[in-house]
Amino acid sequence: MKMKKALAGALLAATVLASGGVQAQPDKSTLVVGQLQFLTNFHPLIQVNNTKRLVVNYGLRPITAYDENVVNQCVLCDQIPSLQNGLAEVVDNPDGTKGMRVRFTLKQGLSWGDGTPVTTKDVVFTHKMGSDEKIGFSNYNPWSRASSVEVVDDRTFVLLLPEVVSSFASWDQILPAHLEEPIYAANPDAESYTKQSLYNTKPTTPGLWNGSFMLTDYQIGTRLIWEPNPHWPGAKPGLSRVVLSYRDNSSALMQNLLSGEIDAVPVSPGGISFSQMLDIQGQNPDKFSYHIADGTNLERIAMNLDNPILSDVKVREALLLSIDRNAITEALFQGKQMVANGLLSNTSPYYNNGMETYSYDLEKAKALLSEAGWTPGADGICVDAKGDRLRLELATTAGNQTREQIAQVIQSQLSEACVEISTKFVPLQEYNGELARKRQFTGLIMSSIDFSPSTSPRIALGSNRVPNSENKFTGNNFSGYKSTAMDAALDKFDTALSADETKAAWTEIQSTFAQDLPMLPLYFYARAYVSVPDLTDFRQSTYDPLQNFAEEWHRH
Repeated sequence: MKMKKALAGALLAATVLASGGVQAQPDKSTLVVGQLQFLTNFHPLIQVNNTKRLVVNYGLRPITAYDENVVNQCVLCDQIPSLQNGLAEVVDNPDGTKGMRVRFTLKQGLSWGDGTPVTTKDVVFTHKMGSDEKIGFSNYNPWSRASSVEVVDDRTFVLLLPEVVSSFASWDQILPAHLEEPIYAANPDAESYTKQSLYNTKPTTPGLWNGSFMLTDYQIGTRLIWEPNPHWPGAKPGLSRVVLSYRDNSSALMQNLLSGEIDAVPVSPGGISFSQMLDIQGQNPDKFSYHIADGTNLERIAMNLDNPILSDVKVREALLLSIDRNAITEALFQGKQMVANGLLSNTSPYYNNGMETYSYDLEKAKALLSEAGWTPGADGICVDAKGDRLRLELATTAGNQTREQIAQVIQSQLSEACVEISTKFVPLQEYNGELARKRQFTGLIMSSIDFSPSTSPRIALGSNRVPNSENKFTGNNFSGYKSTAMDAALDKFDTALSADETKAAWTEIQSTFAQDLPMLPLYFYARAYVSVPDLTDFRQSTYDPLQNFAEEWHRH
């Protein structure tokens, strides 16, 4: 009953308010996208997270990206390298080990927004910065995989990889050497470079952007305006302007969508909640288009394993067994967001059907806590032999209605298992900075992580991906998880060159994850957007950020 009351209370905030009044005729050349969580750091390759990737990719494109069919596509290049076409090859290193040579050619006519050609000089500069441990670039598709770059001409280059890696054909954004190289030379450490980078001091500088759009105007906390890059050599954008319009909370986004002030909004994370979308769809089935597809973005709880309470795997297992994830997804999402048993959804071809899974089982959870030395005290909260309470803090991002609701439900559910949870909601900047990346949380933090098909799960599970001062707080292993068995399985994944090898590695990774539970998997976000019905060619279900294909969007 307590759980049902908590779920019912959490849903009250999702009430849809009707909106009346006469609306002006829409500007078909502009798309206004409602957003939460304004970026405080625009640099595309430093402190990278899902929110940033879904913003900067309008204007700064990766070399390659995965589409909705899980096919790797050239974005800035002419052809995807493969072992079959000879653009990638396994070679012998001088020390007898195996490495790779991977050849790319940039698209003809590719230019920065100021008209400066995008060339191999930009690739060499980006690789130099990406290999500099003092800077701390992204670990999604890291440039540090390559030991050097051979320049063939202004457009063609060869990446020399000291190891065989399965992600050899996937590479992220490159930076404008003509603008950023002098700043890097004068600021050769992470803190000063990040502060002085034009991406943070003058982000509307046209030469920072090489995609189909470039940032032309912004107001901190309020809006970003993207307009076509006149030097983009690909298909010209179907829209003359994309405005990202920010609100403080998802209820305001919902009301502004209904009133016509915004044309489109992502569904959490970063926008309205899934339950709000369902309410809008129920009351306005024909007013909007609902772009919905199965997702791979995992909502999870990371745990500080340096905490003696959480270092005990029996406690971690008890926590997961005490959370009724099916009840949460049924109540909040009408069962349309898939419960997560691990890192991959059970629709993935790499899903391990043989791994251990954890269904809601309160009695088993209590038994495990008892085995771990925790017994109920006078008020129902467990204590250990010294009388210390089983108390943990659960932190997540403020203003995200779904997360705040779920945190409150989890707080109620865990109290039934004698675990005392205090909730904490913090701004995104604090969450992504001091709290998560600098691991200043003591208990639990809730957020999402999404793996592009090319991205190694090492970023969240590898022993060398625990963020610390030595690696400039990169990596997403916020739990501080270290396992020789997991590292060995990750090594197999990173060197897999066939689907069979990849599947075998994923099988080991998932089994080890299920045994150790370094994170608590909750559910997978469906990829979802709500938009005006005249928005077409909107490839919302791509595996890499949909903004990589924003030039295709039209309004009719």
